[in-house]
Amino acid sequence: MKYLSLEYVITIHEVVLKSSSWLSWIINKWQLESMLEHIKNSDYYPSVLEKLTHLFFWITQFHCFNDWNKRTAIVVTYSYLVMNQIFIEDYIVKMEDIAVWVAKWEITKEDLKKIFKSMFISFNIEF
Repeated sequence: MKYLSLEYVITIHEVVLKSSSWLSWIINKWQLESMLEHIKNSDYYPSVLEKLTHLFFWITQFHCFNDWNKRTAIVVTYSYLVMNQIFIEDYIVKMEDIAVWVAKWEITKEDLKKIFKSMFISFNIEF
């Protein structure tokens, strides 16, 4: 399994921000770094499904960046999937509303996991 580095995630965020006039800065670098390290622990996150769910949910909720956390969560998790040779058709588009729901606490982490699981099943991806 391949993992994202802190530097890579920060670079993704900066690229996402280039389409806006917002300034880039990291509010909680240590939380971001901790999250990226924790998903490597297969005792807590034994599958891609658990790792993906944790990564998406907490990038959205922790607000590690001053802005654009939802978009960053979408692109980071997309990159994570591609890095691990998992391809979900229209992933970025599908995740736009879901990211808003997560940010507003309208769905739980467990709900998000079920959404990802249904995507994996739909695209015959082992999890």
